[in-house]
Amino acid sequence: MNLVHIQVTPLVNDVLKDALSYSTPNSNDHKQIENALNIISAKEKQPVYIAGDIVYLAYRIKTEHDDSNDRKYYFHELLNGCDLFVPEYIAPERNKELDERIEKLKAEQSNLEYREMTKNVDLTFTAQQYHKQNSILPEMRSIKGQLITIFNVFLTIGGAFAFGYYSIGHTQQITRIFFGLFCAFIVAIADFYFLFKRLSQLD
Repeated sequence: MNLVHIQVTPLVNDVLKDALSYSTPNSNDHKQIENALNIISAKEKQPVYIAGDIVYLAYRIKTEHDDSNDRKYYFHELLNGCDLFVPEYIAPERNKELDERIEKLKAEQSNLEYREMTKNVDLTFTAQQYHKQNSILPEMRSIKGQLITIFNVFLTIGGAFAFGYYSIGHTQQITRIFFGLFCAFIVAIADFYFLFKRLSQLD
């Protein structure tokens, strides 16, 4: 209401004067109405606009104290024929610290929304990495096992050659070598057979 200014008409002027006589001297209401009347008297021949809350204050005081008229008129009847004026709104200057805090909160909210949207993607990526790392370990174990198996095969063949070489006693060197190779060949055939069989099962 205090943003609306009402043009003073003779009826509004009379209400203000009556309310001034009814109001308590030196009270805040009395001072507001008195200031409004001083403005009106200073601009006798010019249109005068005063704050709407002062007009309503004067109307309320008059209707509460004036019992001379059995029919009390309503406020909209008092405004009949009055011109209303709404001053241009001037926005107060914004607080820079408040603007910076608002921008910071907006950025934090945006980050929260982004993390909320991408949390499933991040979990999927982490699961893929975990699965990839776990899938490498069995492969490394499998390769290590195959290398140990191959080493055992060659060790067994070497052992078979040594067994054949030293088992026939004091004979010619060439005979001992041939017998050792024969034993190693027999063992190699058996080992490679089981080795290839195992590798085929792993594949």
